[in-house]
Amino acid sequence: MLFASRRALVYNRRCCPHHSTSGTIVTDLPEPPSGGMIDKLKGKAKEAVASVTGDETLSREGRLDQEKADAAREAKEAAAEAAQAEAEAELRAAMKENEVETERVKAERQAHQREAAIEADREQAEQQVESSIDRREETVEQQAAREQAEAAELERAALEDRAEAEQEAARLEAQAEAARTVADIADPDRTG
Repeated sequence: MLFASRRALVYNRRCCPHHSTSGTIVTDLPEPPSGGMIDKLKGKAKEAVASVTGDETLSREGRLDQEKADAAREAKEAAAEAAQAEAEAELRAAMKENEVETERVKAERQAHQREAAIEADREQAEQQVESSIDRREETVEQQAAREQAEAAELERAALEDRAEAEQEAARLEAQAEAARTVADIADPDRTG
């Protein structure tokens, strides 16, 4: 007799290594006493008595009892096979779910790695741009400093030239004044 509350569980080495690794069905309830065996024995006994007594009805009952026992045994085997198939299907579904989850985690990890690589590339590009800008600014500053130094040198040279020109002009003016004075002395009528 098969009880409706009986559950059959399949333990597999991959999902439950601490349980049986044979892949057989392990039930959570003990086997009930077999009524099929009793019916089979009862049927054989009826057939034996019927063969001695010649009672065809009793012989038919004996065969029916044996067929009933065989049918109960086959039903029990079919139920066990169905439970085994169901447990195996659940195990396959769990393994497939595990594979899907593993692939999802793998894809997520790869996405994170790609994002990290993109971020690293972006940071490197920013550093290169900043470095390039810094170099350009430094070049511009150096150029400006050179131009300022050149302008200061030109201004200094211009101031020196101006000072020399003013000194030369003053010297020439002094010579002209001296020449006028000498000319006035030499020719007093020249002034006029």
